[in-house]
Amino acid sequence: MPDSELASRLKSARESVGLSLTEAAKRLGFINYQTLSTIENAGREVKVSELAKFARVYFRDISYFLEEHTTEPVYSFLWRNPPVKNEKRKETEGKIFLKCEQYNLLEKLLNLSIDRGFVDASKEDIRNNHQIGSLALRTSDMLKLGSRPSFTLQKVLEQDYGVKILFLPLEYGSAVCTVHPQCGKAIVINSKEAPWRRNYDMAHELFHLILWKVFPPRELADEKLFAEMEKKAEKFASMLLLPENEVVEETARFLESNKKITYSDLVDIAMDFGVSTRALLYRYAYLQYLDWGKADEIAKDEELAELSRERRYVGKDRATSNRFITLAVRCLRKGLLSRGKFAEIVEIDRSDIDNFIENKGMMESEGKRIEIMAS
Repeated sequence: MPDSELASRLKSARESVGLSLTEAAKRLGFINYQTLSTIENAGREVKVSELAKFARVYFRDISYFLEEHTTEPVYSFLWRNPPVKNEKRKETEGKIFLKCEQYNLLEKLLNLSIDRGFVDASKEDIRNNHQIGSLALRTSDMLKLGSRPSFTLQKVLEQDYGVKILFLPLEYGSAVCTVHPQCGKAIVINSKEAPWRRNYDMAHELFHLILWKVFPPRELADEKLFAEMEKKAEKFASMLLLPENEVVEETARFLESNKKITYSDLVDIAMDFGVSTRALLYRYAYLQYLDWGKADEIAKDEELAELSRERRYVGKDRATSNRFITLAVRCLRKGLLSRGKFAEIVEIDRSDIDNFIENKGMMESEGKRIEIMAS
């Protein structure tokens, strides 16, 4: 490849993640930005070892810089509470897209293509609360989420519908989703969020995936429309994770011996559905168990918040992208990935691979083979 072509790709990759010459040079380990500027102007040869650093800093596979024919990746995302600074947003989206590409590679290596149709919806399906509720019910029925959707949604989306779900420690925003021609559908959740918050974010992003063709990111650049769609996504998430019949039945059990619900009861019911007490209270308001003002007042009560914190205490471990890691380990075991590529994908040092796999409770080798007879 001509030096001028490589120089152009390096500059394009840097700009795509919103890094200045100075910031990029610092991350690459160059003493001053002039070195990087010279490289981008084809005035200095780039070593293969340096290309690995460029790939890591710019969130690209190294093949992007080495192959003769390649194109600049094009992708678009929908954010929930996006980064304020555009440069930070570009960098984060670059990292997310690389993860989606790696996820896609793992699925291809293991021949795990999923062609099952997805939930389909139109503008007519979300015009009012009743229609949004009908869409949530239809979605739950199609995905077979059962009576407690929070606890089945992730596995169903990943395993039955090929949605790539990743948990990353986002500095900004609670969740983001995308649909890409090659990589397919993906939802990224902030791993720093509490489990019940992650459940809600996943349902929220599912709404946007369902409506992706109807309301693509370019249309939602309109702030007023985006704000309206976010409210609809909130309602969809509430109705999906807190099915009316199930909430009514569960609440009735708590009311059998007493006509009132205690704060402790609220926390118990919310935990049973895998949502926050705030989400449950607003669902109660929609179902007319409480008026909206009262629901909001209780949701902001510090006594309830403290009780919820005590009951829901979780350790410091963040959520991890378990299926992504499992597929990577399977590819390594089958010899479909080199140890170096595996370390790159799961973001660990090569020397830590054996301990990493052991700590995940997975096997390093395939073991004996058995023959399965066709039925």
